[in-house]
Amino acid sequence: MRYIGESETPALVSVADFKSAGHIGADDVVDDAPMESLLAVAQAVVCDATGIPPAAGLYEFTWPVMGREWRRWWFPCRPVTGIVEVAVNDATGAFVAQSLDGMQLVQGYDEPQLLLPANWSGFGDDVHTIRIQATVGSDAPPPQLGQAITLIAREWHNAGILIEGEGPAPRLGFTGKRLIKQVRYARPRVAAPC
Repeated sequence: MRYIGESETPALVSVADFKSAGHIGADDVVDDAPMESLLAVAQAVVCDATGIPPAAGLYEFTWPVMGREWRRWWFPCRPVTGIVEVAVNDATGAFVAQSLDGMQLVQGYDEPQLLLPANWSGFGDDVHTIRIQATVGSDAPPPQLGQAITLIAREWHNAGILIEGEGPAPRLGFTGKRLIKQVRYARPRVAAPC
């Protein structure tokens, strides 16, 4: 899953909100940049772990075809509100857009699925990858996302963990994990015949 929208993804927790929630005074922090970085990484961790983007936007998914026995493909995230494009590779590897006639988005808010029409001819002999572009996310994500981001960033901030360079990833605390678990989406399957 890759964000390809034109606007920048919004921060679910601003530095000002983070400071307020953590009772951090204006004089306690000289430079907000490390805190912005900390919040951005915490947001990426939470959104990846839950399968819920921070806001509605255009995302791209690529998946190896691996045979032609499927018509139904589950998205790895939710909600999905629209299919924008479905393309398959040609003999040179370039993607060729397919007609959306007969394609359906099923259960977009619960278990989002792309359903290809029964007579779809997109799986040719040279096709090995399908690319799906869809509008994903909501302008009102679950409040647990912001709470989890705040808690995780606060734990890292209090522990003096800087999100720079290489090294082991910081661990998530119990409360942050519980909030993530409350809203986590795990697709039930990847693909099925129909």
